[in-house]
Amino acid sequence: MQDIYTSFVDFIRLLLEPFGLDTYAQNFAQIIVTIPLLILLYIVYLIVMRAVTLSFRKAGMPVEARSSVRMMLRLLFLGIALSLILGATNLIDSTAIVTGGALFGTAIGLAFSKALSNIVSGFYVLGARPFRVGDYVKIGDIEGIVTEITLNYTRLLLADYTREFVPNGKVVDSQVTNYRIRIDDYMEERGREYQNDTPKANLVRTAFSSLRELAKGTEVFRYSFELNVHKDYDISLVHAYFDQICEKWKDEFVDKPEVLFSAEVMFGLVYKVVYIVKDPMEILGKGSDFTHEISRFHFVAKAC
Repeated sequence: MQDIYTSFVDFIRLLLEPFGLDTYAQNFAQIIVTIPLLILLYIVYLIVMRAVTLSFRKAGMPVEARSSVRMMLRLLFLGIALSLILGATNLIDSTAIVTGGALFGTAIGLAFSKALSNIVSGFYVLGARPFRVGDYVKIGDIEGIVTEITLNYTRLLLADYTREFVPNGKVVDSQVTNYRIRIDDYMEERGREYQNDTPKANLVRTAFSSLRELAKGTEVFRYSFELNVHKDYDISLVHAYFDQICEKWKDEFVDKPEVLFSAEVMFGLVYKVVYIVKDPMEILGKGSDFTHEISRFHFVAKAC
């Protein structure tokens, strides 16, 4: 193979010499011979990219994750093409290419160590699936609806409808709470039975819904937040207000909201308020209204 390459280079060099390119004929010849190799590399690149795209699509990988992998493959093939050009033309000594490539790779690795860490974490998030697109989650001190999962970051829709890009490295390092639950399991644990009152439009949709519920159960979102009640407030009035608001909102949620005692602290009591919705967007809508109303207990419960 090397003899064929050398013979081809010599042939091109002889063709270039009549044009007064004796000094640079060897380099020009090597560059011209490299062009078919680059074309072959480009064909291989197209085949690999197509195969990877189809494989990831069949595996159900999100479009954003496929895009990240495609970008990495582009950078890989670009590096191969540059190495091929420099190595074939002998413009730079092969030892210098290897040494320079190692130094360049080290520099890139140090410069993008955080990004590479996020990508590795992204593979973990996509594989372990602590949450999926559409879930309402809390990552560290950030909470919202998952709208996108890529190899680099997880995008959340926050309560004020802004988008937060959470690096996947932080996702792995933080405590993650997923508010999605199976309502049938939840009700069974509490000794109750869940009746799905969702209207069915037709027999086909009813059949698909039944199959989905059989495989995954009925998934809902059980959201909770804390309320701190100062010790100077009349606790009986606070409890009466909580009961009144929960009764008022019981038809707005899957089940009647609950106020559970959580802890007693130096300055009062801590309660956990819980409600269940079918759509995570309801947490940002009616859930926000409910939170605002039940948090106004201090206007009703007069201080002692």
